[in-house]
Amino acid sequence: MPETGHATTGSAAPVLKTPQELLAASQLPRHEAWPLLEAASGRSREFMIAHGDKATDPGATALFERMASLRRDGVPVAYLTGWREFYGRAFWVNRHTLIPRMETELLIESALAYADRSHQPIRLCDLGTGSGCIAITLALELKGSEITATDASVKALEMARNNAAWLGVGERIKFREGRWFEALTGLTQRFHGLVSNPPYVAAGDPHLQLGDLRFEPRSALTPMKDAPGDQSADAGLSDIAEIARGAGQWLEPHGFLLVEHGFEQQDAVIALLDQAGFEAIRGISDQAGLPRAVMGFWPG
Repeated sequence: MPETGHATTGSAAPVLKTPQELLAASQLPRHEAWPLLEAASGRSREFMIAHGDKATDPGATALFERMASLRRDGVPVAYLTGWREFYGRAFWVNRHTLIPRMETELLIESALAYADRSHQPIRLCDLGTGSGCIAITLALELKGSEITATDASVKALEMARNNAAWLGVGERIKFREGRWFEALTGLTQRFHGLVSNPPYVAAGDPHLQLGDLRFEPRSALTPMKDAPGDQSADAGLSDIAEIARGAGQWLEPHGFLLVEHGFEQQDAVIALLDQAGFEAIRGISDQAGLPRAVMGFWPG
């Protein structure tokens, strides 16, 4: 049997290409092409730059070209490489999980600020954990905390558990299956904080047909309209409304609810928390100055 990479009789030898040639031929922006080439080749960007005249292995070349083709068709880079960075750590993702985004790091910063003021270990629950990036990050940043993570998707919970094991906190997080507070049925404890990046994109929003959103699980983007006649459902807010209504029974006195939302939804979300009985409600903006989260406190 001929060795891998050698031409057989009657077949053309593979055309060997350097990393730079592959990047140029990919027709992708460099910030998208580099992660694909790193994943396909198993080599770091720094190594390939330092050895720029070294041809890429034919197998790695074929894989990269296939991945580049899929990316040109719109498949998210994170689903092709299998991971996305969040709060400085790599999290595994797949098509059953929302892709972690930098905007969601705002929830981490806000929860950490509360924990710093409390000066004691706290119990937190991440509702709709997806890849687990919020719950796992909180567990890593708050060493003495008790973290619970829920999701209605069994496959998302599998990925979250894998990420927790990968990052060394698998034994510190309690994973529970179920929709919102249904997942907490049977628990007697209450939490100092509930954190959630719930679905909030309205079903008719044209952004669902653009970019990465086309490939992400619709259940993680668009809320279920389970309350006929509820105007919040048409605005993409029915899940946030449901969480706000049910949060009080799961919060300690002065405990907080912290939710991410769309940048045009902050006034409506503040109103939902106010109607649910929360106090000291405030909107929070991201690094770009866009309103992206709301935090409210349960009365003492």
